[in-house]
Amino acid sequence: MTPQSLVRSVHTLFSLPDVVVRVNTLIDDPATRISDLAEAVLCDPGLAARLLRLVNSAYYSPPYRVGTVSQAIILLGQHELRNLVLATVAVSLFKGLPPERVNMEQFWLHSIMCGVAARGLARRRRIREGERLFLAGLLHGTGKLVFYSQCADLYREVLQQTGEDEQACIAAERRIFGFTYADLGAELLKTWRLPENLYIAVAHHLEPAEALDYRLEAMILHVAVRIVGSLQAGAGDPSSASDPEHFAPLADLLELPSEALASLATEINPQAMEIFGIIRTDSTPAR
Repeated sequence: MTPQSLVRSVHTLFSLPDVVVRVNTLIDDPATRISDLAEAVLCDPGLAARLLRLVNSAYYSPPYRVGTVSQAIILLGQHELRNLVLATVAVSLFKGLPPERVNMEQFWLHSIMCGVAARGLARRRRIREGERLFLAGLLHGTGKLVFYSQCADLYREVLQQTGEDEQACIAAERRIFGFTYADLGAELLKTWRLPENLYIAVAHHLEPAEALDYRLEAMILHVAVRIVGSLQAGAGDPSSASDPEHFAPLADLLELPSEALASLATEINPQAMEIFGIIRTDSTPAR
C-alpha cells in the first residue's frame, strides 16, 4: 500500500467536479477573459452564490458590495478565485463519509481554522501571494478522509491506540501504513493538479525542516495547525489565546514577535465560523 495506490482507488470517488476542472484550466490559460471564468462559475448556481457570500464576508472585507461573479473575479484576482472555488467544493466532495467514522462538521471547522491561521501567518511574514496558504490549511487534513474512506478498520485501530494524542496518531500511521495522512493528502492534491507549493507544503507540514522546496510555506502550515490545536485544546481557557508568551515558541519558528501570533489567535475563530457557515449552507442562485 502506498499513497499513490490509495489515491488511485478513490480517483473517481473524490474527483473534482467539472466546474472546478474548467476553472483551473481557464486560469492556467493566459488568454482567458474574466467573462469566460464568470460563465464557468455560473454553470453551478449554488457555487456562484456561495462564492459571492464569501467575497462579501468580513473575512475579505471588500471596499464595496460585490454583486456579480465578474466583479468578484476583478476584485480578488484569478488565483484567489481558484482558492474560493476549491474551498466551496471541498466540503461537498467528502459529504458521503459515514458519520460514525468521522464528524465532518468538526473536521471542516478545524480545517477552516487552519486555513485562516495559515493565511494570517503568511500576511504577517509578508509572503507574496500568501492567500494560497488558506487553501493549504483548508486541505491539509484530506488524507485523513481518504484513510476513513478506504481503510476504515485499520484507521480505527490507529485512533483506538492513540486517542487524542496527535503525535502518537502520526507515529501509528507510519507504523501501520508506512506513511502519514500528510503524505496521502499531498498525493490527492497532486492528482487534482493544484500548485506545487500547496501540495509540497501539505506533504511536509508535520516536519517542515525536511522540505527541500517551499520550506517556509511548510513551516507556516505547521505553525498554523499547531496554533489551532492549541486553541481547541484550551477552549475552556480563553485567556491563553491572548497571552503572547503562550505562543512564543511557535513565533520563534517563523521569526515573528509572539504578539503577532497572539493577535492572530483572537481572529481565527470568528473568521472561521463565518466561512464555515457560508460553505456548509446551500444558497439561492446568483446572478
